[in-house]
Amino acid sequence: MRVRAVGDRGTSGSPPSREDIMAALLRTFRARALTGAALIGLAGMGAVPALAQDAAADTGGLEEIVVTAQHRQERLQDVPIAVSAVTASALRESGVDTTRDLPQIIPSVQFTRSGPSGLFFVRGVGTTNAAAGEEGANAVYVDGVYMADLGQTINYFNNIERVEVLKGPQGTLFGRNATGGLVHVITREPGDETVLDLDFGYANYQTVSARAYVAGKIADGLSGDLAVTRYHQNEGWGRNLTRGDKNFFQDYSGIRSKIVAQPSDRIKLILSGDYLENRDNPVGWRIADGTIGTGLSRGPGVAGTPAGAVVADDHDTTSNDLALTKQRIYGGSFTGEFDLGFATLTSVSAYRNTRTNSDFDVDGGPISLIRIQFLSGMKSFQQEVRLASSGSGPLQWQLGGFYLNTKANNTSFFSGGAFGAARGQDVRAKLDSNSYAAFGEATYAITPTTKLTGGIRYTEDRRSFDASQFTILANGTALPGGTVTNPSGQPLTAPGVQRTKLKYNQVTWRVALRQELAQDVSVYASANRGFKSGSYSLQNPLNDPYLPQTIMAYEIGFKSELFDRRLRLNLAAFHYDIDDYQIRSAAAANPGSSLVLNAATVKVDGVELEFEAKPTDQLRLFGGATWLNSRYGKFGGAGQNFQAPIVYPVIAGQTAAATCPAALRGTRNPGVVPAGGVWTGGYVTCFGDASGNKVSNAPDFAASFGATYTVPLGGERELRLTGLYAFNSGYYFEPDNRAQQDEYHLVNASIEYRSSEHLGIELWGRNLGNTDYAAQKITTATGMTQSNGAPRTYGATVKYNF
Repeated sequence: MRVRAVGDRGTSGSPPSREDIMAALLRTFRARALTGAALIGLAGMGAVPALAQDAAADTGGLEEIVVTAQHRQERLQDVPIAVSAVTASALRESGVDTTRDLPQIIPSVQFTRSGPSGLFFVRGVGTTNAAAGEEGANAVYVDGVYMADLGQTINYFNNIERVEVLKGPQGTLFGRNATGGLVHVITREPGDETVLDLDFGYANYQTVSARAYVAGKIADGLSGDLAVTRYHQNEGWGRNLTRGDKNFFQDYSGIRSKIVAQPSDRIKLILSGDYLENRDNPVGWRIADGTIGTGLSRGPGVAGTPAGAVVADDHDTTSNDLALTKQRIYGGSFTGEFDLGFATLTSVSAYRNTRTNSDFDVDGGPISLIRIQFLSGMKSFQQEVRLASSGSGPLQWQLGGFYLNTKANNTSFFSGGAFGAARGQDVRAKLDSNSYAAFGEATYAITPTTKLTGGIRYTEDRRSFDASQFTILANGTALPGGTVTNPSGQPLTAPGVQRTKLKYNQVTWRVALRQELAQDVSVYASANRGFKSGSYSLQNPLNDPYLPQTIMAYEIGFKSELFDRRLRLNLAAFHYDIDDYQIRSAAAANPGSSLVLNAATVKVDGVELEFEAKPTDQLRLFGGATWLNSRYGKFGGAGQNFQAPIVYPVIAGQTAAATCPAALRGTRNPGVVPAGGVWTGGYVTCFGDASGNKVSNAPDFAASFGATYTVPLGGERELRLTGLYAFNSGYYFEPDNRAQQDEYHLVNASIEYRSSEHLGIELWGRNLGNTDYAAQKITTATGMTQSNGAPRTYGATVKYNF
C-alpha cells in the first residue's frame, strides 16, 4: 500500500479510512520517540489514561468523553490540549480514592505531601515549597473554583463526576499558577432523579470508612444533594520508637452539598458549600536511608547505637516530638449561567477558608534539635465573569474577567537544641494579595476540518507583606532576629521587621492549530505562555521576595478513535523553556526552615502517550506512559546542608566541626554541645552550582497499565476484576540531586461482586507488593529526613446504590 499524503483520496476517489491514516502517520512520522511510544501503547504497555468510561456506547465501543478544558463542553478528541479525564467509577476500580493517588493512573503527574500541603507536578513542572501562604505551580480547581491554599489540594473522592487533568500551561483561560497544568475536580450535579449511594468499608490498620451521597428533586426547577465522607484510621502504619506513639494515622470528616435551581430554560443557578476537619500524622519524618554525612542515630536513643542504623520498620520513626496536623477547611460558591441568545453569561463567586495547626520534629532523631510549630491560615474570595458565544458558526469566542483576594498568615515557633541558650525563634508573617485579570480567546474554523485558536490574558498581582522575626531568650525576652537591611540591602522599618509591597504584571497567550485528518482522527500544534506569580516566603520573612516564574511551551499532538471506537489512542510531544524557576532551598538563617529562590532556567523535553481499548464488551484496557528530560540550565547558588559528624550519644562539651566541600562556597556553623548535653548545631550550609542537574520530582519514565474484566453471572449478577500496575523510574527531591528515590513498582487490584444493580461487595488491595518508597525527602540543618509512602493496605467495601 502506498503512503498517501494528507488529503489524498487515493485511486478510487474515496476518502482515506481511519486505518489508512493511522498507518500513514506511523510510517512517516520522523520522531522516533513518538513512533516507539505509539507501538508500546498498541502493545498495551502504557498511556496516560483517558478513563471517562462508565458504560459501553451503543456500538459496543468506548463511550464518548466530554470535557470542559476550554470553559465549554467539548468532546475530548476535539480539544487541542492534552487532557486526561477520569470518572469516579474508574478511579474507584483502580484504587484511587484521593487526588494524591492520581499519579498511579496518570504517569505525567507526580504528587508529594509536606505536612498539610499537597504539591502537584505535571510533566516535571511544579514547586517543592509547601510552606504556609505558598501557591502551587499547577492550579487545582473544584467545580470552577480555584483552590488558592495548598492545604485544599487534597480531596477525597465521593460525589465526583470526573477529574480532568490539563497538561501544559493554561495561562489564557485559567491564568496564573497553571504553569505545568491544571487539576480540575468536577462534582456530580443533582437532578430530578432520586439517587442514593452508600459505601461502608473496613481495612487493615483498623481503618473504617463510610461514604454517603443522596440527591434528588426538592421542588419544580429545584434539586439538591448531600455528600458525606468519614475516614478513621486508628492504627498507624508505624511506631515512634522514642515516644511509643503511632505514626501515619488519620481522622477525617467531610461534607459537601449542592443546590441547583432552574427558574427558566435560560437560567441556571448553583449554590455549593463544603466543610471538612482533618487530624492526622501525615508524614512521619525519619532520618533518611543512606543519609550522606549524618551524625545522628536512627535508633531509639540507646547508647552505642551506630550512626545511621536502620530502625525496625520503614514507617517507624525515632523523633522526640510527634508530627501532628489539624485542619479545618470550608467554603462556598455561587454560579450563575444565563442564556442571552447570542452568548452565555457565566458568573462564579467563591469564598474559601483554611485553618491549620501543625507540629514537626524536623531532625527526625531522638534528641531535641529542631522543632517547628505552625499556626497558619488563608482566606480567599474570587469572582470570575465569562461571556461565551452561542451557536455553531465558524467563529467561537469568549471574554472574561477574574479577581482574587487572598489573606494568608503564618506564625512559626522554632525551638530545640540548635538554638543554644535561646528558647527559640518566633516568626510571624501576613500576606495580603490581590490579582486582577482580563482574558479573551477565539476559535475560527478556516475550513470545516481546520481550526485556529488564539487567546490572550493580562494579569496584575499586588501583594502587601508584613512580618517580624525575633529570637526568644530563655527568660522570655525578645531580641530582633534580623538586621536593619535584608540580604539585598533594602531598608527595613525596624530590626527584625519587614513591611513592604510588590506589584507584578504579566501577559500570557496561546495559539493552537487543529487539523482533522479523517473522522475521529486529528493532529494539533500549539504554543503557550504561562506564569507563576512571585511572592514572599512566610517562613523566612527577612529574605528577598522571589520573582515570577514564566514558561514557554511548544507541543504537537495526535488524537484518534479507531476500529469503531474500540481504541482511543492519543500522543503528544512537548518542549518547555522556563525562566526564573521557583525552587525550595535550605535557609541558613532559620535552621530547619526553607525559602524560595529562583533558578535561572529549566528546559523540559517530553513525549507521552495515552490509550484506552475495549477489545470485547467485557474487557477494558487502559494505561499511560511519559518520557521526560528535565534539567536546570543555569542555577548557581543552590542551597545544600551537610551534617557535621558527631559521636552518639552526645557528650557535654563535644564540638562538631564541619566545612563545605571544596567545590562549594558557604558559611560554617560548627556547633557545640553545652554542659546540659543538648546539641546546638553542628551543620554547615553551602551554596553551589546545580546547573545541569535534574529537576525535582521529574522521573525520566513513568507508566501505568490496567485492565477491568466483567464476568456476567446471569440475571443482574456479575463479577468485576480490576488490576493496575504503575512504574516509576525514580527522581530527585532537591536541586543538588542528593536526596533521591530509586525506581519502584506499585500494584493495585480489586474484585467486586454485584448481586443486583443495587448491591455489591468489593475486596481490594493497594500496593500489594508492599513496596517501600519515599514520598518526600528534605535536607535541613540537621541532615536528611524522609517520609515514606503508603504500605500494603487491603480491605472490603459494601456498596448500595439506588
